[in-house]
Amino acid sequence: MSPRPKNPPPDRRAEILDAALRLFAEKGYAEATNAEIAKEAGVTAAALYYYFPSKEELFRAAVRQHIGRFVPTLRALTAQAPADASGPEAVGMILRSALAFFTEEKTQLVLRIVLAEGPRRPEIRQIWIDQITGIFELLAPFVMNAIASGQIRPIDPRLIFVLLQGPMLSTVIIRDLLQVPALEGLTNDAVVDAVLETTLAGLRTDG
Repeated sequence: MSPRPKNPPPDRRAEILDAALRLFAEKGYAEATNAEIAKEAGVTAAALYYYFPSKEELFRAAVRQHIGRFVPTLRALTAQAPADASGPEAVGMILRSALAFFTEEKTQLVLRIVLAEGPRRPEIRQIWIDQITGIFELLAPFVMNAIASGQIRPIDPRLIFVLLQGPMLSTVIIRDLLQVPALEGLTNDAVVDAVLETTLAGLRTDG
């Protein structure tokens, strides 16, 4: 293990995190070494260790940095929702933003790593769970308000999250990560519109 340098190197964290995601997705979490990540990022091993003492810390920082970019957008969307918070316009904005985020290259790199490594590596799974839990906690008051106001049927908010977000995630996995030919050309807007017209309509009390 390289010693931490006495003087902080130039801040190269962004390059290091980008390189780590690429190599974790390409080679696997276990196979990608810190030395390879440092070389890919164009920094020394000592510089990498200065910011990220372990591979787990490196992955946690990469996931937190990227998923954290979506939180302010989500918070703004839920805060500015109209009186009919469960209406197609308000929910549609949230779903379109979520699906656009999940189709970003870095998000899909994170998903590749979590899906490949999560089932056998509890530390990887927990890092992802921590981020998703934060998003759920942000959405929960929005959903609860819609239930309390009688706009949404009184069911478990977790089920509402799964029913609305499930099609987004499955689209990304099947269409983008697995690249199933039958889904080629299926647009994000088409997926969101279908969810609004079927799932959301069934959840609303006036549906």
